[in-house]
Amino acid sequence: MRGRQHHARYTRAVRRAVATVPHYRERYAATGTLPPLTRDEAGLRLHLLMPLGSSLLARRDPGRPATEHLAELRDALRLAGHRTGGREVYEVSPALRDPVRAYGTDWRVLLATTADALPQVFEQYGATEPGPGGDALVVGDAGQLKGPTAGALTAAGPVTVERVTLAAAARTRPAPGSLWYEPWLGHLGGVPADCGELHLSASRVHARLLDGATVLTLLRRRRPTFVHVRPEGAGSFTPASCPRHGVPILGRTP
Repeated sequence: MRGRQHHARYTRAVRRAVATVPHYRERYAATGTLPPLTRDEAGLRLHLLMPLGSSLLARRDPGRPATEHLAELRDALRLAGHRTGGREVYEVSPALRDPVRAYGTDWRVLLATTADALPQVFEQYGATEPGPGGDALVVGDAGQLKGPTAGALTAAGPVTVERVTLAAAARTRPAPGSLWYEPWLGHLGGVPADCGELHLSASRVHARLLDGATVLTLLRRRRPTFVHVRPEGAGSFTPASCPRHGVPILGRTP
């Protein structure tokens, strides 16, 4: 039943994309198919990936709602085996965001050391703003978690959670407890400690083979809409089922 429901959500997402998104309407009208979408093409055609009537002028676009971003991050943390309820979660980010209380968790941002907004942070909060406590989670890329900002802020002992891209996972097997994150797509899954497989956030991501290539459809994303995207590193993985948990994963190709 779960598999049929998941496929039905994928089918609805494809139909909605063809009906409402200029990029996919063009592709389907020309070829009768929806070929893989790369990051470079998405960057060039981002305005055409917005549903009709939903594309705003850049200066008026408030950006992606924080609640949507946090829901994806929460699902990825859960898949990776991290408890979030009743603790603080800090995400290393190049942009500042006000703290958000959701799902019984305080979601905060640690500004990356290279962020342009760093002087404004000290001006607004002061240099003595408290960092994560011992029960907190700190989520960031490998370089961020090993850098000077993370070193100073994790001295009290919070748990660091590394984010990896599929391209990085193709080179080196992700560590248990890490998250799958693509900067242009968001948090897509996690690696549980008890199996080490790359689990998909199945309610949000559908993976399939298309012309021999692994492509992803983001089932809940609307602005922009992503159908049949092919992230870097996808050639090293294929959709499969976790041998331990029986849920969707990306398994390594032989």
